[in-house]
Amino acid sequence: MDTIRRAEIEGDDEADVAVFPMKKSGLKFLRENNAWGFVRLGREFDYVAMYVSGKIREIKYFATVKNIIQTHEAELARPIEEYADGGRITRDKMVIQFQPNSLYELEDPIPFETKYPQSHRYTTLGALRSAETTDDML
Repeated sequence: MDTIRRAEIEGDDEADVAVFPMKKSGLKFLRENNAWGFVRLGREFDYVAMYVSGKIREIKYFATVKNIIQTHEAELARPIEEYADGGRITRDKMVIQFQPNSLYELEDPIPFETKYPQSHRYTTLGALRSAETTDDML
């Protein structure tokens, strides 16, 4: 996976970014599928940022959205049942597919201050680029 500085991310400052919480173990899903999955969504967005919980506690990954599809339509690296909670995935959950080669690890991740996403939250690309801590964008 390539790395990128937030200031190098191209796009409109007002573009929507969905910020998702993830455990460190979720990185395997990102890499295997070039996607994030099994989420309920209320609206569309252009980008995804991943807040890694646990000891890391920072927004550490970023990708450009290609498609948002239903879970049963996704071609995943493994059967759904092999993923955490796979046996309980419902048909209303979605998979967010990323543009090819758009998943990056941030060279300048955004550290936790007092706010973090317990489920997904929305922000803008401009706020993600300029944030000093999670409080500046969530």
